[in-house]
Amino acid sequence: MQRALRICRQVGCTELVISGYCAKHARVPLENKRKSFEALDARKTTESQDFYSSARWTKISRLHRQYEPLCRRCKERGIVKAGDLAHHNPPREELLAAGLNPFDDQYLETLCLECHQEDLRKKK
Repeated sequence: MQRALRICRQVGCTELVISGYCAKHARVPLENKRKSFEALDARKTTESQDFYSSARWTKISRLHRQYEPLCRRCKERGIVKAGDLAHHNPPREELLAAGLNPFDDQYLETLCLECHQEDLRKKK
């Protein structure tokens, strides 16, 4: 039994697909995500880049996102959305200044890129 066709998930596209995106838009979300992460990396200091590219952070971040796979802030608003990254709350710099461990899971929350960008805009 074949599933019913749906409209492509790209806003404004009317292509019919079995699920997700049509061939034309299949790479758009991935490319947008990649650009967002590149923009985040460009804002980081050398110290921050070293921290976030460390094997220890990669492991902690991955484990946290397995434990909490959905964006916490979207979830609070009643939206079910997969999280993209582990975010420090309070910020990593504040944790370090207070002598707290930035690798401790209690200071992390999973966020989607949109909520993370929103958080960065508030801090400016």
